[in-house]
Amino acid sequence: MGIFSRAAVSPLRTMDDIPLDGKRVFVRVDFNVAIGDDGVVDEYEDYRIEAALPTIHELLQKRCKVILCTHLGRPQDRETKPTDLTPVHRRLEDMLREPVRRVSSLHGAEVNAVVDGISPGEAVLLPNIRLDEREEANSRQLAEHLAATADAYVNEAFSVSHRAHASVAVLPTLLPSCAGRRTTEEYRVLNGLAEGPSRPYVAIVSGAKVHSKFLLLRRLLEKVDTLCVGGVLANMFLAHQGKAPRESFTYEDMQAAQQLWDDAGDRIILPVDVVVGSLDGSEFTCEVVEISDALGSAVGVWDVGPESVQRILATAADAKTVLWNGPLGMFEVPAYAGGTRALAEGLAELPAFKVTGGGETVKALELYGVRSKYEHVSVGGGALVALLEGNTMPGLKPLWRV
Repeated sequence: MGIFSRAAVSPLRTMDDIPLDGKRVFVRVDFNVAIGDDGVVDEYEDYRIEAALPTIHELLQKRCKVILCTHLGRPQDRETKPTDLTPVHRRLEDMLREPVRRVSSLHGAEVNAVVDGISPGEAVLLPNIRLDEREEANSRQLAEHLAATADAYVNEAFSVSHRAHASVAVLPTLLPSCAGRRTTEEYRVLNGLAEGPSRPYVAIVSGAKVHSKFLLLRRLLEKVDTLCVGGVLANMFLAHQGKAPRESFTYEDMQAAQQLWDDAGDRIILPVDVVVGSLDGSEFTCEVVEISDALGSAVGVWDVGPESVQRILATAADAKTVLWNGPLGMFEVPAYAGGTRALAEGLAELPAFKVTGGGETVKALELYGVRSKYEHVSVGGGALVALLEGNTMPGLKPLWRV
């Protein structure tokens, strides 16, 4: 179990705390996975489905009628991204090795008839819940309609538990509710990071979403011994130091970078070399540039260099706890995948308790075949960040023990 003990009682109600045997159980899952151009969810994209399987299997073995509910994409993206659950349904049946019924409505007579008609120990998949605008509006009416089909509620969607959505935050207040096995584990591990990890504790934070990571960086700097920064976040700090172009950053970005550096610069490790490049026709070109050479003329900084990766790995080598959130570069382009791949493979060999999360980071671990070497791979991206920042989690609040 690594650095965190299972022995402590979970502050969340678990599947051991409410009667579930033989019940109609509404399970909010997150099967928001990528679907390829061929309409297939492949083995590199099905981690969130895999994470929910132990809970689903357990409920089926308890002779429950399992009502699965997920979202896929966002309604505003339906013209460019899939929102139909057919590929997800196919992959779920393949992985579950059980048939799963489908319905065309979220609630009402059709759903009631199908749930009444299936045998104990069978499952049904509802349509994409975000296609009903009341979901993101946190509608109590929608939650009441959904509650009418079930006797109990299980949250197995930790990755959306930071959202105040009807099926996440309101529905569990209307039924006996608890956290699923994976949600319980996510909270145990991530809360352990927030409260008291074994030291030395090293965090590696990267990615392109600068504004969404400021509070995380500040909270981590209150906990970690060393913070390693990559991606656009690193470029922000380098720009503050006059070593990279400032044009991509706002005045507020520079102010935040200065404050973080003034407060804890001695514990922040930045890249010493980066990969710069551009698109030449249909080909990406790149070269490794030392930071001391200045990056003012660089067309694009899309990865960290090999020396920077080795510096991060050397820092993490003696750590007892390592957190990694966010690829080091634009790893989906092979020319800029070197840093992320070297870090993923290098960390995998270290003895530390390694925690990682975020959709792109998990995708990289899958792609390079090292996911099994990490002690905890979170299904959450935004939820992981929200919990580590200490934010209220609307989907977990109804599950607290009283």
